[in-house]
Amino acid sequence: MDAAVKPWYRGPAARVVFGVVATGVALTVLGGGILALMEGAEQAGRRLANLSMGWLALSLAVWMTSLLVQGLRWRALLPVASRPPAAMLGWVLFGTNALTLALPGPVGEFAAAWYLRHRYGVPMVTALAATLLARALAILVFGVTTLVMWPFLAMSLPADVVRLVTPIAVVTGLVTLPIVGLVYRPAGMVRLVGTLLAKVLPARLAARVGGRVDWWVRCFTAVGDIPARRWAEAAVLCLANLALLSVSTMCSLRAAAIPIDPVGTVFMQALTAVASVTGVFVPGGFGAVEVLVVALFPTFAVGDTADAVFAAFALRWVHLLTLLLGVPAMTWLIATLPAQPEELEPMFAESLRRELA
Repeated sequence: MDAAVKPWYRGPAARVVFGVVATGVALTVLGGGILALMEGAEQAGRRLANLSMGWLALSLAVWMTSLLVQGLRWRALLPVASRPPAAMLGWVLFGTNALTLALPGPVGEFAAAWYLRHRYGVPMVTALAATLLARALAILVFGVTTLVMWPFLAMSLPADVVRLVTPIAVVTGLVTLPIVGLVYRPAGMVRLVGTLLAKVLPARLAARVGGRVDWWVRCFTAVGDIPARRWAEAAVLCLANLALLSVSTMCSLRAAAIPIDPVGTVFMQALTAVASVTGVFVPGGFGAVEVLVVALFPTFAVGDTADAVFAAFALRWVHLLTLLLGVPAMTWLIATLPAQPEELEPMFAESLRRELA
């Protein structure tokens, strides 16, 4: 065999498949074990056996539809005269979701940005900054939704649930509000954060952070001004995306035969979406969403603690399946790139440096 050609089981697609299958098996064993301790092995096995495959398939279909909306949101914030088709952007996002699992670092975002430059002539810095701004806007919209919905939802909940969830909802919503500055003046906000960090960090670390901050300032400056109507369009698309993700969650819970409250499900989806993003920056963030689903269970569904645990695991299984379904899109995306996967990150970094020079 040619030494330059790696066997299939060492490629990115195999990594995703192996990672999803291994995680799925581990979750099934863990979830089944917890449920067996809570309600007995027979009842736990019955829950797994009675999962509705039809509702799970519908949940996956709705989730995949949400990628088209995410593509539209990204498209709204691309300040170029000729914008790529939303369907293509959704397909690229589908591939980068799986690619993030297969390769370390921000290779997925870089690959998406490079593809837009290669196929549609969109500068890499513009595509990269636009996708990051789109995600930041989504976090802001979800956080504000959490703050707005909670007082109305709390009126119909028991006092002990209100006492538990109120701090979670308020803190989750408030931590997203500084993103308003990033949306209003991206480069200025990043520059301000860099200035504040330079005053509190040790000199050597401040110098390293300062270089990164300067890089991001130049990226966001390269994007230029985005008209207010484009921001409004993207915000509406964030709400549409939240609605689709909530419907997907409702279908997953219906597959698990758990009675749901649609309004509470939207609230839970918004709050956990923020937590899933911020959890990336917190050590031990894995599992934070599952803990939140269990803690928030009385706000969006009816059942006991075992139902809450089963709901948390069911939602994670659906998430893993979406990654698995993204393998064809990821394989296609990698095939369009001009280098081997392990060479992508330095190649992307060099391309960005040339654009910013």
